[in-house]
Amino acid sequence: MRARKLFESEVDLSMTKRFVVAMIILQAKAPVHHMMLVSTEIIFTRRIPTAGTDGIFVYINPDFWDSLETDGQRAFLLAHEVAHIIFRHPQRSKAYRKQGYFRKGVKWIHHLYNVSSDYIINDDLVNGLGMEPIPSGLYSDKYTRNDVADSVYSELYDEYEEPAPEPPEGGFPAPEGDTSKEGDTQSGGNPSTPDQDGDQGDGDQDGDSDSGAGDSATDNKSTGNLPAPAGHDYHLEPEYEGTPEEIAEAEAEDDYEIGDIIDRAVEQVEREQTATVPPAIAKEGNREGSNRQSAVSWAAELAMRVTLAGKGERVSNSRINVRRYSTIGVITPTTIGEFNRLSVIVDISASVDFDVFDAYRNELGAIQDAVNPREGVDIVWTNSGVYRTDHADTSDQLLSMPLPYKHGGTVMSAGLEWLELNGVESDLVMVFTDGYLSGWDWDVLSRHESLLVVLDHVPYPHKLKEIERYGIDYIVAEAA
Repeated sequence: MRARKLFESEVDLSMTKRFVVAMIILQAKAPVHHMMLVSTEIIFTRRIPTAGTDGIFVYINPDFWDSLETDGQRAFLLAHEVAHIIFRHPQRSKAYRKQGYFRKGVKWIHHLYNVSSDYIINDDLVNGLGMEPIPSGLYSDKYTRNDVADSVYSELYDEYEEPAPEPPEGGFPAPEGDTSKEGDTQSGGNPSTPDQDGDQGDGDQDGDSDSGAGDSATDNKSTGNLPAPAGHDYHLEPEYEGTPEEIAEAEAEDDYEIGDIIDRAVEQVEREQTATVPPAIAKEGNREGSNRQSAVSWAAELAMRVTLAGKGERVSNSRINVRRYSTIGVITPTTIGEFNRLSVIVDISASVDFDVFDAYRNELGAIQDAVNPREGVDIVWTNSGVYRTDHADTSDQLLSMPLPYKHGGTVMSAGLEWLELNGVESDLVMVFTDGYLSGWDWDVLSRHESLLVVLDHVPYPHKLKEIERYGIDYIVAEAA
């Protein structure tokens, strides 16, 4: 994640009995929330009175944590905070604040949106997942897990009466113009006054930093100016540093990373059939809304790319023989005895998802059985340089290769250089990677005539721009 922390951790409670038990409860009752939390940094700090999230990090006051009556309530607290991350409530709140209004004629009130999102989350945790609620939380008999925070906000706004401010000494001056709720917005809907939490229409006037509701917390190192809490927690905003372009890129990358974690969690739950994933959570992932989805599976597309890379002229329309599956998902002409060599450069940097690589290697074994390259398959394990090389004449050898320890940086062109220096001529070179390559690395790869990149996840927007800029042919693989 690229957002900056609003507070630093003061104590580590992650190994305490209370925390471990709370996580066990969370895993049993809300497995998607649990996996998201495992991928989220929890910061225990007394800079915040109770708990809160900025959509990236979870902040918990250790005294508040200890004050909760049961481990079930502590599990509820963790689930509640991470649900805000899943649904991007802090990010959406920030977008409305910067816009300056909710919609034309409807003022933006930070606290009211907090109430809306809490109603929905808490109903899901209590009535949907059977978790033990925190008494100080916000609950509603009217709004449920099936509602959307923005719709609830609209309804609450219609019923909302903004509290009158305390009059100064000598009383208020005579009002000027319309003082009704509709009149609180200027032409075009921009608010003429801050909302009850002190939020102005846009806190980024200079464009040099991304200042949200958490600015006062980080700059003043106190909690006196934090936005008003909703229920038991504080609703903050993610903060970034850099130019507006850099901030937008960082925000997009963090959003995609959250979606990727959700996708993996949903897939695991569905695979293990341990629970039912609510559609509202599943749609927050990247894949459900991705415009890159097609009717052809990644495995079938992979097989087709290898098949078409053969240099021979003799073809067969016979069904592809698949080693571990009944079919690889595609029937296409295959070269007979004319596929000479397949080379694979494998990224072994610490951030690579080897669960996805295992699925990719299984498909590769099936493909090797099908096309039977005469000179076999070369594997070049690479991080910041070539770590190890292996050769497989059969799929059995390929599938039984021991995986190296993940470590080091990412320079995939080093593997390509090794192939060239050792005179290895390949019909097709594949690069399996997480995509965290530098621009010059992509540039070197793009110059190879027969190269296919296999990514272990959907690329983040700024990486996708690089891949497309260099004209890289790629496929996104998935775990089995």
